[in-house]
Amino acid sequence: MKRFARLRPLSLRTTITLSFASLALVVSAILAGGTYLAAREFLIGQREQTAAQQAFASASMVRDGLRTRGSDVIEVLASVPGSSGSVVLVKRQERWYSSSLNVAEDAIAPEVRQVVRSGLAGVAWSRLDGRPVIVVGVPLPAVEANFYQIASASELDSTLTTLGSVLAAFAALTTIGGTLMSRAAAARAIAPLESVATAAARIAAGQMDTRLGATEDPDLSVIVGSFNTMVEALEERVQRDARFAADVSHELRSPVTTLMTSVDVLAGSRNELPLRAQRAVELVEGEVDRLRRALEHLLELGRLDAGTAHRDVVDVDLRDLVAHALSENHRATELLSVPTQPVRVLADKQELNRALVNLFDNADLHGGGLSAVNVTTSNGRALIRVDDAGPGVPEADRELIFERFARSGSRGSRQGTGLGLSLVEETARAHGGSVWCEDRAEGGARFTLALPLSEEGE
Repeated sequence: MKRFARLRPLSLRTTITLSFASLALVVSAILAGGTYLAAREFLIGQREQTAAQQAFASASMVRDGLRTRGSDVIEVLASVPGSSGSVVLVKRQERWYSSSLNVAEDAIAPEVRQVVRSGLAGVAWSRLDGRPVIVVGVPLPAVEANFYQIASASELDSTLTTLGSVLAAFAALTTIGGTLMSRAAAARAIAPLESVATAAARIAAGQMDTRLGATEDPDLSVIVGSFNTMVEALEERVQRDARFAADVSHELRSPVTTLMTSVDVLAGSRNELPLRAQRAVELVEGEVDRLRRALEHLLELGRLDAGTAHRDVVDVDLRDLVAHALSENHRATELLSVPTQPVRVLADKQELNRALVNLFDNADLHGGGLSAVNVTTSNGRALIRVDDAGPGVPEADRELIFERFARSGSRGSRQGTGLGLSLVEETARAHGGSVWCEDRAEGGARFTLALPLSEEGE
């Protein structure tokens, strides 16, 4: 037996709208139904009263006529004025007389006959030729006869049908109006949540100066105050961590510089050292260089986090910048493919050059070597694609590798600092762009750095 798919929960906006719409439907249905029943009861009572009054008046005329004219019932019936659609029948001496050839005694409801035989007047509803009628019976003991009048109630039926249609339309319009009002109310109720969500998204994107605006609503002011207090505490924590990282990095610069100088001295006299010592010097030289690069990355990340990095933003053609980054770092410019038109962005050339070098180094250290670099544009953005010849990056690691000191287990080398891609992401974010990783169909990983085009580049 197949399991039913789990229903997707409704959004808060939809839930509020449906709740108010359902309430409007129920209330309007109750009001419309109650109004219809009350009006129907009143109109039926009025129609029965009118029919009874007409019947009693006609019965008096028949009684008086029979007293005057004797047994000529047909002549008496002809003299009785009848309303439109009404028929008069008289039973006298076991014979039936009717004012209409089309209506006989079987049209009279049995319950009315029984009441009249008992000496009382009776009223009942019935149908004649599919139309609603009111049957009124009046005993005439003075002339030994029974009087019956059948009055049409078609106009009442039409009135009730029209009333029902009007009330149904009213209920529908009320429900629609309630739905529209509930949607507006839901939008107003959810607006503060959307503001919080927007602010949270901006904070997550690194805009730590984001705050919620003040509100006069006493219920919302507590939430706004708590949110802003939380963001201030978070901003202070981030700044404190950034200052700590920057302070540590600065403190390490002198020891690392001294260490590098010492290693350079040892490397200069490497040939005079024993073979095992030469190997040790090579290992120390590589690790010290790795420590130097990690320290540089930490310092730059600290400046970006603290917002203290001096940035010289200019309009630059990415074709020239990427080509310069390749040649300056002794990589083949033949790997680069660019469009014929300039691809211009507003950027700090030094920061962007460092981000590109980190992507190139990442391809060499972890991706089996740099295989291609492509510059193009798409949807108002400049795209720099850096391809490598490695095994690719597992989908589960494609966000992890941009975290600080994170490495993908499938990328092999452990020679990097674990900070290069983090610095690329922070640089992209500082320029209003983004960076992501994906696998290529022909194998290897592709890192794409996206930056907004400048007005000249669009």
